[in-house]
Amino acid sequence: MFEPSTQIASILTAIASNPNAGAGMRLTQQRESEFASPVQAQLAGIAADPQDRTVADRVLDASWSDAAGQLALLRATGTDREVIIGSGFHAAVYCAVRVLSGYPKPLVLERGPRIGGAFAVTDWPTFYLNSRNRRGSAGLAGDHGASLNYLPGAPIQAANLSMSEYQTNTDMAFLIRLTLAQFADVVSNARVVSVIGTGAAVQIEITDRDPLFAGRVIDARGLGDPSGQDVANGSTILTFDQFMRRMAGVWPLRGLRRVAVIGGGDSAKCAVESLLGIAPQPPMATAALDSVDRIDWYSYEVPITCKQWRRESRGRYQAIGRYLRPDRMGVRRLTVIGARPQPIALPGLGLIEGRTYDLVIVCTGNRETTIDGLAFDSFTEYGTPDRTVVARKHENMPVFRIGPHARLPFTPQERVSGIANIPANAVAMFRTATKTAALAATLPAVTQG
Repeated sequence: MFEPSTQIASILTAIASNPNAGAGMRLTQQRESEFASPVQAQLAGIAADPQDRTVADRVLDASWSDAAGQLALLRATGTDREVIIGSGFHAAVYCAVRVLSGYPKPLVLERGPRIGGAFAVTDWPTFYLNSRNRRGSAGLAGDHGASLNYLPGAPIQAANLSMSEYQTNTDMAFLIRLTLAQFADVVSNARVVSVIGTGAAVQIEITDRDPLFAGRVIDARGLGDPSGQDVANGSTILTFDQFMRRMAGVWPLRGLRRVAVIGGGDSAKCAVESLLGIAPQPPMATAALDSVDRIDWYSYEVPITCKQWRRESRGRYQAIGRYLRPDRMGVRRLTVIGARPQPIALPGLGLIEGRTYDLVIVCTGNRETTIDGLAFDSFTEYGTPDRTVVARKHENMPVFRIGPHARLPFTPQERVSGIANIPANAVAMFRTATKTAALAATLPAVTQG
């Protein structure tokens, strides 16, 4: 139960006063008694209606980009305030639990123009989440009564947004944005370049803005920037983020006949799904005109035959397997090649080991974004009173790292359940959600330095 923030109230007012919106909000009010509060029922209705969701996103974007409002928030900071770097999933978790535990709203700094982290890379659905959409509270992967898409403390949960088996990136982005609108003060286009310790306080340097002070910093930047961005030219060789932005545009596969994907992780799998036409559909696409004839997938990590794929791959990506064998006409669109090449940009083409491609997508992971003063080797493990490691703490400053880039060790329960057997789970976002929540609930208040 909560009182809507100014931003949430603005969303409700904007939709209620728009003659072309509000259908979803009105329909869920018929089931208001099934929600914890009337506001939660209204927000669930907004999330379920594309028209309402668009209006809500516009209200939030306008609020977060307001120059006067941003300046006021930055000037109001002091050594008794928490500042969060990053506006993704873990920032939302920390803010929600922190405020619901009785502490003031943290200030969130986002380096880009759009709030919401990696899931908000586009405002059009371009890839699916890895975990199934199911109701419940937070829990481990082996707990079938839990929802891995759960965001502790959020105004609504992912299960309220749609009934799809696997939700899209924009579903989770909308949930993150609503949570930050309710429980945080947010400033966009605020690129942090350094964090300096000054006694009990911390000074934060931001590009093209005056420095600000904080009593505690929460580093929630996620996994960092694409490691393949050095070879990407933005046209024929793209990183995963760049490719997803392309998929959110009109006719994204136009003119593509032969495409290469490099990498074997979840990003590479999502890129392959897009090329095969089994990802969320682009705004405009026609099967006869926008179909990739051949996809060469360069990776040592993925199975190379349909039979092997069906046996070894998780259920989320099973649909890819059937393309590893020829179709009824004897045509095979997807081929796995055991290699990790370095593509070369040619005029209008990408080159890999003598083969030319209309497009190359580099999905080779991420590398940490550099902020002076926050080198990883300056942090040590930080645990709650029950000795569970939930974050990393800077050795000299009141700075905590949370989420995937904190590289938290597996717990004994995670080892017993088999979660630790999959290396990629070391940086799984939902695995560390409850750890971030525990940190937010147990840290003491920030005091004036």
